[in-house]
Amino acid sequence: MHLAILTAIVVAVFTFLIVRSLRRSKQVEPSDNRSKHEAFVNADEFDEMVLETSHKTPVMVDFYAEWCGPCRNLTPLLAKFADDYQGAFLLAKVDVDKNEQLSQRFGIRAMPTVLLFRDGKSVERFTGAKLPHSIQYILTKHGIHEPKAASSQNDAQK
Repeated sequence: MHLAILTAIVVAVFTFLIVRSLRRSKQVEPSDNRSKHEAFVNADEFDEMVLETSHKTPVMVDFYAEWCGPCRNLTPLLAKFADDYQGAFLLAKVDVDKNEQLSQRFGIRAMPTVLLFRDGKSVERFTGAKLPHSIQYILTKHGIHEPKAASSQNDAQK
């Protein structure tokens, strides 16, 4: 139990440091409805921010476009999961129009496309908007679980 608490603290601190670092370098796009576990990532920082980070905590990468209708539906859902899971994974956002080289590198042909990275490798991929239970299934399948306190609050709200 102590190990789980320590791990959660380390993940939270690490996520905070990543987001703070991105904000200081002005590479994070402003948004009032963003999760605190969400960061905008560009091609220059992708390997460090996604691949290296995924050795410590899973990283879900949302390849999106501003003009994409399904992206606008999926974005708040992914941000809610990132908040509910309290740093159990980092949500990285990649604007495909500003990062064409990343789209080519990962074979992104439709938006939204979401990749889940663990240990520097993509372990899951889906395209298009998904229902919440589908996203929860994907996270659970890869050992990413909502903290007990958050799931108890969600049960109480239902």
